[in-house]
Amino acid sequence: MHKRSVLFIVHGLWRGGAETQLVGLVNRLPAERFHKSIFSSRQGDDLKDDVRTDEVTLFKATKKSRLDLGVAREIARIIDEQQIDIVHCTMRNAMLFGYLGIRLAKRKPGLIVAVHSTKNANLMLDFADRLVYRFILRRCARVWFVSSRQADLWTGKMPFLSPKAVTIHNGVDHEVFDAARSEPDGRKLRESLGIANDDKVICSIAGFRRVKLHSVLIDALKKLRDSGNRCHLLLAGSGPLEHEIRSQVRKLDLDDIVRFLGNLHDVRPVLAASDCMVLVSEAETLSMAMLEAMAMEVPVITTTVGGASEAIDDRVNGFLIPPNDVDKLVDTINDVLENEDRRNAMGKAARATVTSRFTVSKMTNDSAESLLAIPMPS
Repeated sequence: MHKRSVLFIVHGLWRGGAETQLVGLVNRLPAERFHKSIFSSRQGDDLKDDVRTDEVTLFKATKKSRLDLGVAREIARIIDEQQIDIVHCTMRNAMLFGYLGIRLAKRKPGLIVAVHSTKNANLMLDFADRLVYRFILRRCARVWFVSSRQADLWTGKMPFLSPKAVTIHNGVDHEVFDAARSEPDGRKLRESLGIANDDKVICSIAGFRRVKLHSVLIDALKKLRDSGNRCHLLLAGSGPLEHEIRSQVRKLDLDDIVRFLGNLHDVRPVLAASDCMVLVSEAETLSMAMLEAMAMEVPVITTTVGGASEAIDDRVNGFLIPPNDVDKLVDTINDVLENEDRRNAMGKAARATVTSRFTVSKMTNDSAESLLAIPMPS
């Protein structure tokens, strides 16, 4: 049986949702079916130690400018020397360089792009979609989406994607994200932060970017405190708006109940220490952080964007609320924190959803099937 040789291109190996998902997928693809390589083009090696280098070859060429053709030439060299059959690109920037690398190579592998966005952050990206990425997407053998809602949005604005669109839901290793195994670490984290066992804790695991709307969560926390609900908030992640959110916390005099934990290699202690998780983004695809919390039996409050409704059954295994609605968020947090029996029931229902529909093994099997369906280079 001929192994498929796949080159996975990612912007950088920092600890983001799409990047973490990619490394997990590459590690798990069966070595008896695939030769696996990862190429990154930007500084950031947070995930490097997570890669199974006994099965996966790592390549890197640091990009010196926005359109560094040296990176494309390096990709072309790898394609020819490694006899690559498929180039898989994670997100737009990787897709551009993957396409250019194929154009410069003698060998012409199939091109797959995994799209991890629904709503563009600015008009410049909308313009880039129309001017550049639409052209490349037409030449892809497959386009992967992580939720059906996301696929519908993209095929709605680019109907030519329909025959090549594949939905592969994000998946979580539910044996790793297990509440019982992580409970001691959750208690230790609470103790280290000076949080009593009977205090209520909310967490949010998200990069500090405009689209994540941390400011809405902080405004809600202020209203909760003013009404007498003195719950704690744990914020895991980093990003360009962290300073702004820290300033908002100081301005609202919430320093004693908000903890900034930074980027974490392992978020399980945070989830184990928490009574609920809140994600108030105005744009998402299918949040890995949400699925990890669900696997850990932590009720999730999230917004009705992207593919959240494909995992969350409102008021059964979590809560769906409109984005930018502070009052609704306050009421929902109160609802969750005031009823322990309901929290526990929701948590168990959330884990059952993950174990039946959003496992890492299902994601890996679906991905392998899609890769194996790509025609070999002629």
